[in-house]
Amino acid sequence: MKPDLELKFSVADYHRTRPLLNGKVKIEGIKPDFHAAAPGEACLRPVYEEFDIAEMSLSWYAMTRARNEPVYALPIFPLRMFVQPYIHCSINSGIKEPRDLIGKRVGMDRYRLTVGLWARGILQESYGIEPHQIDWFTGEAEGAGFETPAGIKITVANEDPEQLLLRGEVDALISPNVPKSFRAGDPRIRLLFDPCRPAVEQYFAETKMFPITHTVVVREELLQREPWIVDSLVNAFDAADALCRKEYDYPKRLSFPTSVLLLDEEERKFGKNPWQNGLAANAHTLEKFMQYAAAQGYTPRVLSIEECFWPGAQASASKPRLVAAE
Repeated sequence: MKPDLELKFSVADYHRTRPLLNGKVKIEGIKPDFHAAAPGEACLRPVYEEFDIAEMSLSWYAMTRARNEPVYALPIFPLRMFVQPYIHCSINSGIKEPRDLIGKRVGMDRYRLTVGLWARGILQESYGIEPHQIDWFTGEAEGAGFETPAGIKITVANEDPEQLLLRGEVDALISPNVPKSFRAGDPRIRLLFDPCRPAVEQYFAETKMFPITHTVVVREELLQREPWIVDSLVNAFDAADALCRKEYDYPKRLSFPTSVLLLDEEERKFGKNPWQNGLAANAHTLEKFMQYAAAQGYTPRVLSIEECFWPGAQASASKPRLVAAE
């Protein structure tokens, strides 16, 4: 019997990936050497150069594909996020609605992060705010081969953008994570979209999109040499997600006081499985992402779905199969 293929594998610890990391779901034919990625690694490290298989920022991946680097994505999307809850403003900024961002100073960790791509695209398409109408301030230089588009003003502050906002040196903040000061109830910071849930629900109702921010990539040489790993990986991620959702069937295990109501409300608003992998189910969202990427200078043209994902890679249409660890 052929031994399992040993591969270095980086993915963050989410509820929907934890069954992979803890071994409850086995990846058929693969013996993974897992690295539980810390928050931000998929956006800030060249993971496709360090690992055989890795969770990767979708915007960075689009840039690598446009440069024809030897890495391909599979139709697996371990992270998505509505951006409305990640846009905050200073209580003294004078910002009362999205269009008030025009002419304001907006901070980000880095301009190129995927949350920024989605936020700028949505702000432009839904509210008529063009990226060049904002003064951008970032915590550090971009990296990843990203070049600032013509007409965009970016000031590298070399300082945490959240602190800039709290001191009043920027007016708003687009962040990949909820700012600690907001979670702590600091009165100097508030949500741009407030109340936020109606804004999220309206966006989804109008677009049917749950924005994708990360994908899973594999070295091209490995895919050419071992093409069977595509199905193994897709099936394993689907099985891990199915196990995660099955655990939610017992909502009392969750630490939210109204978890039984929350789960019902989420399903009614966003469907039974908004995290579904595969190209067909996500074509609309991926096409919109690629349009935004080209418009904002990440790629020289709008990339097609076919050229961005490994040829023939399709998520399994059958029911996910749990593979128990030995």
